[in-house]
Amino acid sequence: MAKFPFRMAACVAALLVILAMTVVGWRRSADSTPSPTTGIGAEAALHGAPASMAAAGTGQARPVLSPMARYREAARLDLLIADLEQRSRSGDADASLALSRIYDECMMSLDPTALATSDIPTARRAALIRSHAWLQRRCAGVSLRILESIRNVRHYRSLAARQGSLVAQIEELIPLARSDLSLADHRTLIEAVLLQEDGEAYVALSNLMGSTAAGRREQLQGVPAGSEVATAAWMLAGCRLGIPCGIDSPLLNRLCGQSGMCGPESVEDLFTSDLQPEDRDAAQAGADAIFALAHRMGREPGL
Repeated sequence: MAKFPFRMAACVAALLVILAMTVVGWRRSADSTPSPTTGIGAEAALHGAPASMAAAGTGQARPVLSPMARYREAARLDLLIADLEQRSRSGDADASLALSRIYDECMMSLDPTALATSDIPTARRAALIRSHAWLQRRCAGVSLRILESIRNVRHYRSLAARQGSLVAQIEELIPLARSDLSLADHRTLIEAVLLQEDGEAYVALSNLMGSTAAGRREQLQGVPAGSEVATAAWMLAGCRLGIPCGIDSPLLNRLCGQSGMCGPESVEDLFTSDLQPEDRDAAQAGADAIFALAHRMGREPGL
C-alpha cells in the first residue's frame, strides 16, 4: 500500500486519545503462558489460530491469513507477538497495525465489579461482564503495564502509518481532526478509503464522518457526513466489507469493554438500535450510497 501524504503528519504521530474512564490494567506473567501442544494444534497455536482450526487435522493446507486477519481470529494474542514483531521490523505495515491493536486491546478494560452499585440496565451489565471476560481470555500472557502498552500503541500505529497503512494514518489524525484536518485532506482521505475494499479503513474513517464533519455537509455532498447517522453508515459499510462485527468480534468487545458501548450482540445493532426507525433506514441507505460512490470512483476518481 502506498504511503498516504498529509500536511500535518509530523505533528500527529506523538498523540493518542486515551479514554477517560475507570479502567483496570492487566498484568500477565510470561511464566503463565502454557506450552503449545504438538502437531497441527501446535502450529495453529503458534499463529494464534482459533481452536476450531487447531482441531481440524484434515491434512489440508491451512490458508495463509494476513496479520490483521490473524489478530481478529486469534484465541490468544500473546502467541502472535513474536512473529508480528519480526514482520513489522521487515516493513510489514499490516503487522505493525496488528501489534498496535493487540496492545490497545490489552491495555485497559472497564471493571464490572467497580460498577456493581451503578444503575446500569441488566442487558448492558451482562454484556460488559461478557466482554471483560472475553478480553481477559484474549490477553492472557500479554504482560506489559498500561504505560508500556500506551507507548507500544503509539509506536506501532505511527510505524504502520509510515509504512503505508491507510488505517493507521487515519487513526493518527483522529485526535487532531476537529481543528487541524483541512477540507482538502478530508476529501482526499475519503477518496483513498473509497478506492480500497478494506473494511478496517471504513471503520476508522467513521470517526471523522460524524460531528467532526458537521460543518462540511455541503462540501461533502453525496457522502454521508456530519451526523450520528453518518457515523453509523460508515460503520455498517465496514461490517459489510467483512470486518467481524458479531458477538465474538474484537471490535464489538473493545467498544463494550473499553468504552462502555454495550448491549446489542453486533456492531451493526450497537450503532443503529438507539436510532429512530427512519434514521436506521437512513443509515442503511447511507451505507448503500457509500458503496455506490466507491463503485463509481473505481471508474471516475474524485468526489
